[in-house]
Amino acid sequence: LTCKSVSRIESTASARKKMSSVCPQCGSHDILADTGRGHAVCMECGLTLDESSIVSDVSFQETARGTSSVVGQFVPTTGNKALSSSAKQSGGGGGMGRPYGKESREATIANGRRKIQQVATSLKLNQHHVEAAQRMFMLAVQHNFIQGRKTQNVVAACLYIICRRERTPHMLIDFSDVLQTNLFVLGSTYLKFVRLLNLKIPLIDPSLYIHRFAARLEFGDKTQAVANTAIRLVQQMKRDWIQVGRRPSGLCGACLLIAARMHNFRRTQKEIVSVVRICDVTLRQRLIEFQNTAAGQMTMDEFARLDFDSANNQALANGADPPAFVRREEERRRLQKQRQMLIEAQRATKKGAASSSSSSSSSS
Repeated sequence: LTCKSVSRIESTASARKKMSSVCPQCGSHDILADTGRGHAVCMECGLTLDESSIVSDVSFQETARGTSSVVGQFVPTTGNKALSSSAKQSGGGGGMGRPYGKESREATIANGRRKIQQVATSLKLNQHHVEAAQRMFMLAVQHNFIQGRKTQNVVAACLYIICRRERTPHMLIDFSDVLQTNLFVLGSTYLKFVRLLNLKIPLIDPSLYIHRFAARLEFGDKTQAVANTAIRLVQQMKRDWIQVGRRPSGLCGACLLIAARMHNFRRTQKEIVSVVRICDVTLRQRLIEFQNTAAGQMTMDEFARLDFDSANNQALANGADPPAFVRREEERRRLQKQRQMLIEAQRATKKGAASSSSSSSSSS
């Protein structure tokens, strides 16, 4: 035997030392403990006293090819499934200092944690959001949600769920920019994950994004004043049912454009669209919907002095009808008017035909 083999045998023999404990079945004190494998067996009756216990010391054994491997199992910090008992060192050759090979599940979790940290760092999220997103990613792994999907899309969905719960001013398009992926693919992954876990996600409040967009429009010292006016406009749009079924970026763009004009800032629709990142048609549609409300007909001074708690403004505080309902009513009235005109035309035609027939009969 070589010196290396002798030292290995001596270390294994010293690990299998006898423990001074009592067997609960026969009362014997002759207990053989193998600390390397975490087993303890009574030498009198053969009862297994301990099995697969977690130990801190590491022992090695020689394989048939002459390389060394670790004896026992590695228990990951995630507390899920233990790694294989014959976990070998990656790279071959049994080089010391190299990381041990992981199972596919553990490698996926480690990769997800790393990508969550990278995306969170790019979006300036704190450690609290990172840890919550990592727990959410663990749920995705346990439900096999990552199969057939890109890990970065699942990571973005987990982080966006935490942002929605914590009400941070982050939008899904921000994750799309960081990951350079399709926004609608991220949205589909997010919705499917929410349905899978049956999560209750709070509705988006457009007021969360007002200060973010106002800072990029360069209002200078009046940034706070413009943002406060825009928040009041958002609140009025909520009362008028304009928020329901709309994305928050469209409402923020319309409110910021109106607030900028109220504070004598000439901001064009093109500038608002480039900052809020919406279509110009969407911006104009939100402006038209607000114009059709009672608050949209007020002057700047009237809106600035507006107090919704007063008795005179209770009707205004209750809000107008939803824009979809208003359009539906207008369409119904238009069709009813066309139908009435068609009926009157048919009656006029019949009356003309009857008069012509009567005149012909009288002449004959």
